[in-house]
Amino acid sequence: MAQDVLRFDAAINPYGCSPKVVEALIEFARSKQYRLYGEERAETLREELAAHLGLAPENLLVYNGTGEALVWLFLSQLLLPRARLLLPHPSYERFVTAGRRCAAEVVELPLDPQDFSLPVEQLIETGRRKKVALGLLSSPNNPSGNLIIDATSLSRLLDGLPECLWIVDEAYADYPGLSFAAQVRQQPNLVVLRTFSKAYGLAGLRVGYVAAHETLAQRLSQFQIPWAVNSMSLAAARAALEDQEYLRDVVARIRADCAQFRAALGKVPHFQTVHHSDANFFLVRLGTMEADALKVRLQERQIRVRTRPDMPHHARITCLTPAENQRLLDALKEL
Repeated sequence: MAQDVLRFDAAINPYGCSPKVVEALIEFARSKQYRLYGEERAETLREELAAHLGLAPENLLVYNGTGEALVWLFLSQLLLPRARLLLPHPSYERFVTAGRRCAAEVVELPLDPQDFSLPVEQLIETGRRKKVALGLLSSPNNPSGNLIIDATSLSRLLDGLPECLWIVDEAYADYPGLSFAAQVRQQPNLVVLRTFSKAYGLAGLRVGYVAAHETLAQRLSQFQIPWAVNSMSLAAARAALEDQEYLRDVVARIRADCAQFRAALGKVPHFQTVHHSDANFFLVRLGTMEADALKVRLQERQIRVRTRPDMPHHARITCLTPAENQRLLDALKEL
């Protein structure tokens, strides 16, 4: 793809990673340590993550991206026992597709169409009736961007469906600053997915991790191949984790950009609603123009936004830098 294409369809950190990550990558390349096998189970990164999260290294598994982590969870918890998966709609479509390939049945419960809130009691009732083994939530949700659970509603789900293993995908959790990872030590039916791809700015290096109760983490480790994550990516993740000051600064900058961007999107005549988001992207309900038509016309201007077949009147638009955002706004005015 041409470098000048603006990717409003990819919810990355537009400012990139900490300068300390770049230094760590240069140092790693010069050391030529890539000629050797690295850490078999990402032991050092797990220790540093444990200190950061208030967990033990035994609660953590590092993967080649959270997508790989989810695949192993689906294979072990859905495919082998032929179990059912419960999740809200809409959810991240690639995770739903993976679930359909592994589960005996995927049970979807619609979010509130007005504000995309989660009907917790209805979710519990449906889970009990369908005897689901696995539940999947995103916090914030993708594509709606809002926080669909808080500590109270999550506790209700964990207690209301104790036989169900709940996976909470926290890919964008650094933006609202709300994480449930610390709870896995006491909650055997909770798994939290975290990533370095989003706010940390390491999408191309593919580092994600699972936080889980020690018993479950031990079980999952039996499916994990050694040296699953390459040494250069681990060095980058460690440098990114260490520079929490940069993370705080860049998250604050992106949140300020998001506030301005949402206000500007709200003035676009083609857009009926720009939904509230706790992430760095916005779900937009279109007016008379359908999403596919908008996508095609923007692609002619070297701009990409995210659409999906099951939501023909919505588009998901990432907040990039102010200058890049303005290019999109100018293109929208031309339509």
